[in-house]
Amino acid sequence: METDIPLREIMVSEVVTGDENLNVREAAKKMKKYDVDSIVVLNEGDPVGIVTQGDIISELVSRDTTPSTVKLKDVMTTPLIAASPNDHLSDIVKKMATEKIRKCPIIENGKLVGIVADIDILSVSTQMNSILADLIEMHVERDILETGSEGEGVGQGICEKCGSFSNDLIMKSGLMVCESCREEMEMGFED
Repeated sequence: METDIPLREIMVSEVVTGDENLNVREAAKKMKKYDVDSIVVLNEGDPVGIVTQGDIISELVSRDTTPSTVKLKDVMTTPLIAASPNDHLSDIVKKMATEKIRKCPIIENGKLVGIVADIDILSVSTQMNSILADLIEMHVERDILETGSEGEGVGQGICEKCGSFSNDLIMKSGLMVCESCREEMEMGFED
């Protein structure tokens, strides 16, 4: 499986943006209109931060603040962790896992040209277990899984046996496996 794909081949080029002085209420409306869960924050056209739905919820609820009175610059994550369209997929996966981010804006010559989300990476191929392992660990607490009971359902992710995405992973023999692989393992058809 080719993992040195340049990000320009998988990035989404239409990115929802908002000026840093846009209030959170208007930003949330814009996010809803375009059915996205983040907005890249601009200062005079230059990308300077990102705001996610989670940022909005945690910041406004914790402050007990009205969304129309808070500007994006007050809740954005900055400095912006970004990549180049020529960066390789394997490198960005490691960067996203290290930084614990789910979205990475793509910047070329100082201008925003796209964005890559963890879901975009997952859709590239279900056979990329080696580079997706970092993303999986970011989304699933490994310690909780390892202390769980054998055969206990653990949620969605990539099957560690066949590499397929599953909504119903089960812990079996120390691996997170899909239902098909679990059945094979129980019937003794293990590799």
